[in-house]
Amino acid sequence: MTSEARFPSGLRVRTQEPMARHTSFGVGGAADYWVETRTLDSLRLALESADRMNIPRTIMGHGTNTLVADAGVEGLVINNRCMDFEPSSAAGLIRVASGHSMARLAGRCARLGLGGLSFAIGVPGTVGGAVFGNAGAFGSDVASVLESALVWRPGQERESAACEFGFAYRHSNLQGEDTNPVVLAASFRVQRSDPGALRTDLLRLARQRRATQPQGQNAGSFFMNPDGDYAGRLIETTGLKGKALGGAFVSPIHANFISARPGGTARDVLDLAIAVRARVAEATGIWLTPEVRLLGRWNSRAQALYS
Repeated sequence: MTSEARFPSGLRVRTQEPMARHTSFGVGGAADYWVETRTLDSLRLALESADRMNIPRTIMGHGTNTLVADAGVEGLVINNRCMDFEPSSAAGLIRVASGHSMARLAGRCARLGLGGLSFAIGVPGTVGGAVFGNAGAFGSDVASVLESALVWRPGQERESAACEFGFAYRHSNLQGEDTNPVVLAASFRVQRSDPGALRTDLLRLARQRRATQPQGQNAGSFFMNPDGDYAGRLIETTGLKGKALGGAFVSPIHANFISARPGGTARDVLDLAIAVRARVAEATGIWLTPEVRLLGRWNSRAQALYS
């Protein structure tokens, strides 16, 4: 195991940090190393240090779309808390660091009378993760508003136009890169709008989200919607709404939400997700694709969620 002392003094690295504290599922083991970064320079330093020491690195924002293995995470987990925000309404753009909350971004834009990002109130993660996975809500997504993003790769940084990301439903071509790229900042297109009308719209969307999506220890939608249908509808038609397995259960409010009970484990969530996916496939012939990412030291059992 790499010694903590080998990290630069500018990084306050912790060892064996419990990941259950940092994900919305509230389960999972410890990261070998953990560091919180609040500036882009410290984020760059953490990335460069991990690569120099040849240890795995993982970027994490709010941990809202991640299921961490009970056996923990190898290498360095970098908690991205970089939240710089630069509005430029005259140019019709805003510049945002990748650790900024998408939901908070929607609120800040509304207060400034900048329209176009109200949908982000329904995106629980950060800007970097939203660009990486083309996150969306309420009929819109990042691809519809992104102008460009600054992407870090080992040895280089480059500003890339939105058209270069190959956006599709919950997908960008960053996901397939062997270099493990990291979004540092993004520019979004906005329009001058009435602040009062924007705030009213945000309140409406927030109420809609609270009424239709369960609270508790979950990561939002577990599976992607298949073409022309909804994962939640398919799961519900198989009678799995409310089904429990160990310390995990399918929400009785929205069938595409899998939650962990207090005291539950990541394995409980995984086993239930595998069972749900198999039941839907048996009943409909459709194999659902996970939207939640698995992170850490998973054994071969996890492959059943994708095969």
